[in-house]
Amino acid sequence: MAKIRHVCFIVNPTSNNGQGARVWESIEQAVNHYFAAVGSQDEAAVQERATFEVFFTEHAGHATELATQAYQSWQQGQREGSRIPDQLLMVAVGGDGTVHEVVQGLEAHREQVVFGVIPAGTGNNIARSLRLRDTARALRTLVYGTALPLGAYKIEACERGSCQKKTVLAVNEFDLGVTTQVKKRENDYQSGERAGRLMSFSPGSRVYSLSDFTSAMRWNTPMVKCSIDGGSRFHIPLNIMAGGATGPTIGGEFGFLYGERAESKRGELLYGEKWDPPLWTLAQVAMQRLLNWSGLKRAQFTQLDIEHVKETPQDIQVDGDILLQTPARIIWLPEVFRFLRPPVFGDHGYHGMYLEEAEDERAKERQDSI
Repeated sequence: MAKIRHVCFIVNPTSNNGQGARVWESIEQAVNHYFAAVGSQDEAAVQERATFEVFFTEHAGHATELATQAYQSWQQGQREGSRIPDQLLMVAVGGDGTVHEVVQGLEAHREQVVFGVIPAGTGNNIARSLRLRDTARALRTLVYGTALPLGAYKIEACERGSCQKKTVLAVNEFDLGVTTQVKKRENDYQSGERAGRLMSFSPGSRVYSLSDFTSAMRWNTPMVKCSIDGGSRFHIPLNIMAGGATGPTIGGEFGFLYGERAESKRGELLYGEKWDPPLWTLAQVAMQRLLNWSGLKRAQFTQLDIEHVKETPQDIQVDGDILLQTPARIIWLPEVFRFLRPPVFGDHGYHGMYLEEAEDERAKERQDSI
């Protein structure tokens, strides 16, 4: 059986206002416990453990460059006949955007590359879908976890603000409509640009609720033209249109695609068939989340084509960032990536992870009793 013998950590130190750097500092010692640093003089450790190296991103898109270079170096080692790792574990330390960047361009190497996530973002939707509830569990999953095949959306569209075509893979979600407007408002608040007087003077805990409300009030619900799996085209008002890949939580922190499974053979789409007031659309999103029911329509597809009806292209949010705009073609790719998830009873590694977590609980109880 193939075995992971080398690990690359790609850390986004600026994720979530510096949380990425703080998370790496908190796990660095444990990483050295589980893995052996490249170039280590401890030969016994190198023989027993997988080796690791760490890279830090410096700008947008840098994680993709680092991941590609790391994979190429790993392949070069194979060709040179040196100590060959059977599989490469690529770990994103950051938020959904960091994970998104790391996987780009590596879809053709699904048998060789396994992905891991150490959550350090704001939404951490991909980590939630993988049931990585905290940093400690996420780190141990790199040692004891089980590889889970995940689908992704291949999105061919115009780059935002230009006519240049671009292809990206959405490993967690894509969405258009009022949820994208919410994201734009949140970005304005975080950057300090055009945040609005009400949001500028509001406490941080209320910003996102205010963002939802003000975005809904300003959303004008344009029309778009769609086609599913090459069928006839139909017009719908763009209240919301969203698809999820790895799990139920998409569109920032909205969770409204319950029923989506990682092994799905077709992509999942949620949209509104008729025009609704924007605030009612957000209410339907909440109903879908809480009750798994609303007036929104669900459909499955392998190919989705979207065009804007009027002159203004519509923004597309991909894995939590607004990257593209219509017209777009979205193709579902089943089981294109493998991500490590925590082991469940019966999995190899379950016993080791259970023992370590149980020891953590005992240590916490001893500390609390002092």
